[in-house]
Amino acid sequence: TCSTFGSGVIQPFNGSSFYVRSNCPFTLTRFTHNRVDCDITMRRGDSGLLVHVEIIINKIRTVLQNGSILVEGRSVSLPYDHTYQHIFQYGVFTKLRSSLLPLSVTWHNVPGGIDSLRVEVEQQLSGLVTGLCGKHNATARTSHYIQLCKENLYTYEANSYIACAFFREVVQQCGNSSHIWNIWRTETSCKEPTCPGDLIYAEQGPAFAPSCSNPDPAISNQDLVASCVCPKNKLRNDVGGGFGCVSVPSCPCVFAGKSYSTGDTRSTKCQTCMCDSGKWHCSANFCPATCVIEGHFVTTIDGKRYTVPGKCTYVASQGYNWTVITEFYKATPTLKTVILHLFQEVYTFSHNMVKIGEDKITELHTSDHALVFWESSMYVQVHTSLGLKIQVQVSPQIQLYLTLPTNHTGPISGLCGNSNSDTRDDFTTSSGIIENSAQPFALSWTLGTCAVNIPDTCINTDNEIFAEEKCSILNDPNGMFAKCHHHIPTDHYHKACIQRTCNCVRRLEECICVALGNYAKACAGLGIFIGDWRKATNCTVKCENNQEFSYNIRACNHTCRSLSGSDPRCGLDDMPVDGCGCPEGTHLNLEATCTTKADCFCNYYGGTTPPGPVVIDGRQCICEDGELHCSKDCGKYV
Repeated sequence: TCSTFGSGVIQPFNGSSFYVRSNCPFTLTRFTHNRVDCDITMRRGDSGLLVHVEIIINKIRTVLQNGSILVEGRSVSLPYDHTYQHIFQYGVFTKLRSSLLPLSVTWHNVPGGIDSLRVEVEQQLSGLVTGLCGKHNATARTSHYIQLCKENLYTYEANSYIACAFFREVVQQCGNSSHIWNIWRTETSCKEPTCPGDLIYAEQGPAFAPSCSNPDPAISNQDLVASCVCPKNKLRNDVGGGFGCVSVPSCPCVFAGKSYSTGDTRSTKCQTCMCDSGKWHCSANFCPATCVIEGHFVTTIDGKRYTVPGKCTYVASQGYNWTVITEFYKATPTLKTVILHLFQEVYTFSHNMVKIGEDKITELHTSDHALVFWESSMYVQVHTSLGLKIQVQVSPQIQLYLTLPTNHTGPISGLCGNSNSDTRDDFTTSSGIIENSAQPFALSWTLGTCAVNIPDTCINTDNEIFAEEKCSILNDPNGMFAKCHHHIPTDHYHKACIQRTCNCVRRLEECICVALGNYAKACAGLGIFIGDWRKATNCTVKCENNQEFSYNIRACNHTCRSLSGSDPRCGLDDMPVDGCGCPEGTHLNLEATCTTKADCFCNYYGGTTPPGPVVIDGRQCICEDGELHCSKDCGKYV
């Protein structure tokens, strides 16, 4: 630990404290650890308090000044989560914890500046430490502290923050078993800090005080700090950032940023939930559970979320007589192909293409085991005789949505988990071992060797800045996606948006649009339609020929083929999808153009025939409005 407090006392990582009186900028510490640079500078004002602190980690600049926190020039509120760092309230202090370094910075704001700042390193640093924190001094004696006290107070006698910050740090070094612990404020006339609202001050309280949103935070010895807490048997009502204290039954519930009182309900087409004493009690989910693989982000059937570690080939899910395999591109963490093995049939889904064996499926394919059809220009649907349902997004990027049979028998395994309504064993490996973390679990389901090569941080700072700006629209309380905020929280989708855009090899706009589309699709699954979000975010889709884009495309009775007989795509319980298709009153023909009924070819057992008269098997027939009518000798319509 290295700290600075009062008007200029420095406690370096090693050795005894010393004093520096100056309002010039100083480097507190500078080092490089595992190729990540850290540089912390500070400047004191005429009051002796710190008025400017700059923390640069991996080129991300955080500035503390005038009671505000600025990250890359933008003011942020707490808690703040960034790809590289987290900033949050820690008792009466504020703490920054790095995700890239074993480092945290903690400071205490007072009127006029910062009276103490502490840098903690959790392990031995690999490089040279410079700056004031790197200075080595001899071991301190009592007389040394008396001298420091005099230097600290000289000309600042009237500033209680300067004096009390010094005494507080000395008492902290003595520890709570020292006799001075309980009397130092009386002896020094240092008043306890004033707490907001109903909160009361505790010299040793929980760094994360119990609240309605987190009534049982994990408390450990190092988490006991000077803190503002509620009276006994009360919780802080932290909804909306308040500082009132309430009893447990009076705690509101929160969902997607909205507050609900006890007795309030919220509903979607899938389930209804009621608020009771700060907790939600929900009915069974009527919608079938779905495994989602969007880029390298996976949500299991039971709802556990994680990321795969490498751009490899994985068993996504497997059961009796079926296996689904996903293959990633080598250069980018997006899917290249999805392969379905169903009995003896092999279906391959790739960019804008689906095949059975080596034969392309251009509109619809049926067999004894599967119905495969294009829902729109972007989605292909598979319904199997086993009850397994698969939807593959084939444009602009491959993504997989897999729904298991409701009454499936036999074991289910793979990246999608085991579908037993228990997330605790979702990370069951191919050898049957339950892992605690995603990486060994996912690697056990790879086919062939697999390198861990998908970074969990941004590979490009410019990409990150672009992603932070563009993905923020998901969280905008007044933006396009706000109508869904009360049903689906954006945190997972916002994080995924930033990470997949950060690591996007090409076409950043495409990666952004796919990520935004994933949230819109999840909302549509609950019956909440965002509106024309593509136009608002410059994510419009260009359609071929005379097709038109729509958010509400259904495959039923929308092709010329469907006019020739009953359409097997009708009657399926499918949500509408977005993509290119034919406007109302027209039908998709063989050339992927939209035509009127009168211009539709007719389908029959021997192939297709254009509009007009035709002889089939020696019988007079006519193709009219997509339907084939034959002479009475034919005996039936085909």
